[in-house]
Amino acid sequence: MAPPAMADSANGTLSYQSKSGPLQVIFSATDISGKIKTCATMSCPDGELGAGMTIELSPDSRLNYWFVGNDQRVQYSGGARREALILTTDSPQRVSGKLAIDDSASGGIKANVTFDATLAKQYSDR
Repeated sequence: MAPPAMADSANGTLSYQSKSGPLQVIFSATDISGKIKTCATMSCPDGELGAGMTIELSPDSRLNYWFVGNDQRVQYSGGARREALILTTDSPQRVSGKLAIDDSASGGIKANVTFDATLAKQYSDR
């Protein structure tokens, strides 16, 4: 299992159809790496994420994800097939690749993200 990562560079969009119309989140420059480094558990930094997405990388055939927007007033969690994530680098120091999920037909998110991340911390609680 790869540890959670803080992206050095990422670009793309996440969108979710809210009751008031489309809500679109573009990855921002908000840096929560300090919180990630001081947290003892993997779920700890979730409270710092106001707009974005976390993905749980596990040996299972599914990717579990959690999307938040509008300072966590909008939330959606789901799962995607493992093929939705293509890693081009997967090492103890770095992970990079592309994530493509489209659960919009069932009321979920649509994500198309390219990333290149230095791993900030490895958690042992999962």
